Amino acid sequence: MNKDLKDQLREWEKKQQKNRKPRKSTKERFSESDLKSLMGVNRPIYGRGKGGAIRQK
Repeated sequence: MNKDLKDQLREWEKKQQKNRKPRKSTKERFSESDLKSLMGVNRPIYGRGKGGAIRQK
């Protein structure tokens, strides 16, 4: 006998969910110099003064 279209769709969705495999997430590995550049360690630091913005050494 023919099933309702909704029932067929539910069965199909259940089969699709069983067939799916979870993806493994890959962790990114950064070097120490990459991490420092991302955090902005080597960027100049500016401060306010009488003459405007002054770079600190």
